[in-house]
Amino acid sequence: MATFAVEGPFRVPVKKQKIGRSITTGEASIFWEENPPLAKVGVIGCYVFCFRAGKGFKPVYIGKATKSFKQEVFTDHKRNKYNEALANQAKGTPVLFFVVLEKSKGPVNKKAIDEAESYLIQSGLAANKNLMNDKKTSVEKWSINGIVRSAQGKNTNASTDLKKCFGL
Repeated sequence: MATFAVEGPFRVPVKKQKIGRSITTGEASIFWEENPPLAKVGVIGCYVFCFRAGKGFKPVYIGKATKSFKQEVFTDHKRNKYNEALANQAKGTPVLFFVVLEKSKGPVNKKAIDEAESYLIQSGLAANKNLMNDKKTSVEKWSINGIVRSAQGKNTNASTDLKKCFGL
């Protein structure tokens, strides 16, 4: 079984502009200088770009890296998404979480990374319906009250107990 470890949150440096903030290649370089273990070749898995505000986090974009995080997290395409999010988010500190695939013998388990990304995107959509991902974003057409995609309201004792059963 593939096992992932969560690292973060790591603050993403931003450049203050006349109007707003942005992440340039310079800020991306600073990020990797400040977090060298994550920049190593072979450190792979999924990542979550989000904003920290108050005591919570709001996911904005979820991606996967099957080569290395350094090669994939701050590509032009991804920085464009992050910068769009920065333009639409007046407050909050941009941060990254990394869901790192633990090393094992044999080839990279790309299937496990893809499945983890799908799970994180669905979880991200539940937390932020405006998630910026383009793929894997079709929301399931079912819910379980008090467990997943449920309407707001008081949970029943049964749903609370079932959540405990599944460790949710």
